Amino acid sequence: MSRHEFSVAYLGKDRVDDHSIDVQSLAPALLAFGRLLREANSEFNGKKSTAKVLVVSDFEHKCFNINFELVVGLYEQVKQLLATEQMQSAKNVLEWVGIVAGPPVAVTGTYLGYLKWRRGRKIESVKPLIDTDKTGMVEVRIQGDGNAVHIHQHIHKLSENPKALRATRDAFLPLGHDGFDTVQLKEGETVIDEIKEDDVEHIVASCNIGLEEAKEIEPEIEVTPAWLSVYSPVYDERAPSWRFRLGKEIIYADISETSIAHEALQRGGAMVEDAYQVSLQITTEVDANGKKSEPSYKVLEVVRFVAAAPTPKQSTFFDDE
Repeated sequence: MSRHEFSVAYLGKDRVDDHSIDVQSLAPALLAFGRLLREANSEFNGKKSTAKVLVVSDFEHKCFNINFELVVGLYEQVKQLLATEQMQSAKNVLEWVGIVAGPPVAVTGTYLGYLKWRRGRKIESVKPLIDTDKTGMVEVRIQGDGNAVHIHQHIHKLSENPKALRATRDAFLPLGHDGFDTVQLKEGETVIDEIKEDDVEHIVASCNIGLEEAKEIEPEIEVTPAWLSVYSPVYDERAPSWRFRLGKEIIYADISETSIAHEALQRGGAMVEDAYQVSLQITTEVDANGKKSEPSYKVLEVVRFVAAAPTPKQSTFFDDE
């Protein structure tokens, strides 16, 4: 396992002296850093390597500072399995993205740096370079005279990844609200970069054009904690799906990898409004035209079961005798 810490601070020169931030802005940004770094790890280390982002909030004068830790799982195992030294550590992944400092590189040597440089301009061509050191560089040429840059293929592929692009946009959602106008990236006490509003506009413009150019065919898969209430149970242990209430929505959820049905039958059945706290996988298929299907749901894990309140027994005149 490989781990590395970094910090992100949302700053505002005109902010009042408080340490608050709107949860509606902060929550999507926190989730976005997790999604972006998971996609980056998959690009640099392959699908077999896992990554998660841990967060501890901190408060500083006139800013809202978040301390993160990126944890790359199965690091040594995948490295040994593939018999390669090319596995990227957590720090390496953060360097590629441009969140922590690495060896000196051109401004386009990181994912965020490349998005800033691109400024939302369309790509005319991408050409692999024949490099003797096998580093996998490509030449990206965008609209305009002489607008070409050499970047690593991993950075280019990440900039074509719709999930990474959407996460990148969301990471900057707090800017423009409550006086926040800058994102500061830090490693320990060292400021690595300050991304101002103009830079954010360039990054977001590049994300938007990248999403337009991408032919997204991989399904969107989200795993989220949720409460499901039984809507119509099925009294067959082999039934793969039950109908649940998810908020106000009625859904079918795959329960085939859980013991929900077995345990319900052992209790003598399930009642409407029996509730399950679960880890829920939501999958949305996307076709070549970017059109999304209705989501499908699968329960990955049951965390807690809460039985519905028993139906009160109606008393009669004869009950008192």
